[in-house]
Amino acid sequence: MKCNKSKPINDHLLRSWIRCRRKAWLEIYGDKQKKLWTAHSTLQLNHQIDCFHNLSQNSYGIGIQACEEGRNIAYGVRLKYPLIKNRIIKVNLPILRKTSGESIWGNYSYQPILARQGKKITREHRLILAMKGLLINNLQKCQVEKGLILHKENEAIKVEKIRLSENINKELIDSLLNLEKDIESKTPPPITSNRKKCTICSWKKDCDAISIKKGSLSEVSGIGAKRELLLNKIGINSIEDLAKFNHYKLKEKLERFSTQHGDISKQIILQSQSQMSNEAIKLNSEITLSNLKKAKGLYIYDIESDPDIKHDFLHGFIRLPKNIKNEISLEKTKYSPLLNLEKNTESFLWKRITKKLSLNKDYPIIHYGETEPISLLKLGLRQGATPHEIEALKKRFIDIHLLIREYWCLPVRNYGLKSIAEWIGFEWNQTNVDGARALLWWRQWKKSRKINKMYSRNLNSIFEYNRDDCIATLMIAKWLIDNE
Repeated sequence: MKCNKSKPINDHLLRSWIRCRRKAWLEIYGDKQKKLWTAHSTLQLNHQIDCFHNLSQNSYGIGIQACEEGRNIAYGVRLKYPLIKNRIIKVNLPILRKTSGESIWGNYSYQPILARQGKKITREHRLILAMKGLLINNLQKCQVEKGLILHKENEAIKVEKIRLSENINKELIDSLLNLEKDIESKTPPPITSNRKKCTICSWKKDCDAISIKKGSLSEVSGIGAKRELLLNKIGINSIEDLAKFNHYKLKEKLERFSTQHGDISKQIILQSQSQMSNEAIKLNSEITLSNLKKAKGLYIYDIESDPDIKHDFLHGFIRLPKNIKNEISLEKTKYSPLLNLEKNTESFLWKRITKKLSLNKDYPIIHYGETEPISLLKLGLRQGATPHEIEALKKRFIDIHLLIREYWCLPVRNYGLKSIAEWIGFEWNQTNVDGARALLWWRQWKKSRKINKMYSRNLNSIFEYNRDDCIATLMIAKWLIDNE
């Protein structure tokens, strides 16, 4: 199976390769029926549109003709050129901006623009920008010295200038040559050891199945790319190898590299044993869950957020007016979604939340992960809550994720809410839904609610997803109590 030499390498393929060598190969040869749709690509596209829309709209045109006419903004320029031997490189330039320079069109030139998500500029951003820059160089016969990267910071669009140096261009060419080698191979590159990258990948399900079948060490919670490499050096190459290894010997061998690796030796051995046997292993039988067991009732709390503008748009609560040890009817559990439409309406939101939580001040507030208490306590501080009020609220929080990690080794690949809830038998009402999908629904609903009702159902979908997250948290807490 050889890649057609005439087939161009494009910016999409390079972006996939930078994230994961295997992903790029699958984009060409993979079974497209195994490729899943994810909300991340749509969120990225919408983010790009928002960023580009904020650029000057004066004097713009379409395609290369806009460059020839000297327009300030040129949209939709498509270029191709053999940057490496025997291979055409193709790139789509959604937007170019006019700048100084001497090009074939006159005393001006154009520079590439990229929109990014995330907290920082990465290798991917630099190389994609460099790729666009080299192709523009060839078109306008003028060196592109800098490119622009746009990103949202709260509601504002920030512009960062990136110098397109010779070193970046050299790294780009080396990357393109290595990409070419990978896509000419008859077999796909190995599955990446850094499985965190797989979270938003369309090929995740396919790679997961292969990795689980092989018993890859990357399937064990607590083992990343670096730790897997250290274990390989010791002679441990699979989950089965790790499960059979003596804890004290592993600790001794790992401490040669770092004490932190030695400290985790027992944990990863137990984790591998749990996954090999598909059975839960109790870690601590002495600790009691007294706060949960004695509580007359509970609040379950989960939020949905827009990270780009640091906006918690939904605070979801379930009030359980009975002891968790009793039988729970999920159909009768009352769910209360509190929307925060705009960041400047937080005072009203805080009043609603405190009113709800004050109805039963002796009820603990259970949640999964650290996000919820951090967000709610910060909200309280912004709204002038006293130190006494903040401390009283802080004491009510019980992190179910922390308790699971403290009490149990479970046969799961990670300890996220979905993994644990699905393992104990809970099912979400909606399929293929996650936080990114909920965020996409929110942005679509927010933009369209004043224009039409096209996305009106999206708000109900968000509520249903958030309610399921709350119930999943409750079910895990009940599992903890039932198996104490």
